[in-house]
Amino acid sequence: METSRNLAVLFSVPESFLLSGLECISTQYQQEIHPAFLIYGTMEFEAFAAVEKARNGKALEMFIHASNPAGDQPLNPEVTWKGIYLGIEPATAGGRYKGKPIYRPAATLGGKPSALFWKVSDLKKQIAGMPIGRMQTLGKKTLLADRYLPDKPTLIEYPFHQTKWFKP
Repeated sequence: METSRNLAVLFSVPESFLLSGLECISTQYQQEIHPAFLIYGTMEFEAFAAVEKARNGKALEMFIHASNPAGDQPLNPEVTWKGIYLGIEPATAGGRYKGKPIYRPAATLGGKPSALFWKVSDLKKQIAGMPIGRMQTLGKKTLLADRYLPDKPTLIEYPFHQTKWFKP
């Protein structure tokens, strides 16, 4: 699947879900499951519908803010994880994932029902964070506020202001 170079998506995901996701990917590789990917649940069906419409079938780079992290937080929120967003899958009538449980991080299991599930590959923790305030919402002419915290998926212009963290 081709990855878009015109837009990306900004997410906020609990850090425990991201760390659990790395363990899940490791398990998939040990069992020789390829391609390896993760499935996360959400109730944000309207926001994901906008992402799906804008991505036009292409994969999108994901920039992830780890919410509820252990340890100190910077004054201005940062993106500290990256991945490739691959799309959504509908939930069952009971709000559960209908695929294989090996794709679900253990920390996400047993939670509340979801409206849909989103798929991510290539999840990686970055060496250094990038302030969210250096990103620009799709179709806007100004950067996001320095203390902006994404509460749902947010489409952003890509490429954006060059930094040492994000290389073209």
